[in-house]
Amino acid sequence: MHLLPPFTRALMRRPAANFGEGLTSSGHLGAPNYALALQQHDAYAQALRDCGLEVAILRPDERFPDGHFVEDPFVIFRDLAFHCRSGAPSREQEGESLKPHLARLRIVEPPPDARIDGGDVLFCADRVLVGISARSNRAGFMALRAALRSIKRDIRVDPVPFSGLLHLKSGLTELAPGILIRDPALQTDYDLGWAQVIDLPPEEGYAADVMPVNDTLFIAANCPRAFEAASQHCGRVITLDLSEFVKMDGGLTCLSLRY
Repeated sequence: MHLLPPFTRALMRRPAANFGEGLTSSGHLGAPNYALALQQHDAYAQALRDCGLEVAILRPDERFPDGHFVEDPFVIFRDLAFHCRSGAPSREQEGESLKPHLARLRIVEPPPDARIDGGDVLFCADRVLVGISARSNRAGFMALRAALRSIKRDIRVDPVPFSGLLHLKSGLTELAPGILIRDPALQTDYDLGWAQVIDLPPEEGYAADVMPVNDTLFIAANCPRAFEAASQHCGRVITLDLSEFVKMDGGLTCLSLRY
């Protein structure tokens, strides 16, 4: 049994015309194409609908060039929505714009010194991994752990200091229970011995951000090694092309809040 219940809803935000002004460490990939990004965003939303999810898409908000990465401002666990305070100053207010759309959930605010991005929070079958990075600090980890334990007292929440990538889930996600898929660019001293780890070739590193949605696994398109691994362990695999979001350090899990 997985820690997360089946998903029935997803919240998304349409990219704004200035989304190419967002934060990125992947400038070497070139500037993103806005028209193509909108097409890819549409395909992503439709794929979630095809999985039976009710998808709400918010209007673009040019105040937040990174605002379409809606997973970072909140971590949702059952009826709890933990409001993340990003370590990136330009993103601190994104969560406020999402709150009205999460009114049915119990929103928990962190203490002032807690900094965390949802992209650093990985729910596995039996534990939660929280990346400690430039965006997420130990105070953020401790605040999230306390919030999750208010729902499930025995939940295991581990800090994972890492380097090499922006977010933990940029380079490490769970392909299937007990099976992790990793970008070799992600470096960590955290002991992954409890899982089987599949290392991708460097050119497919961005495909380490896979997205399970109930009985379906979404993976990045045009990544044959990742597709082979996914097909071995998952019954239904769907590929999506998010090339324009990869240019902005984005991936599959970033573009929706699923709950």
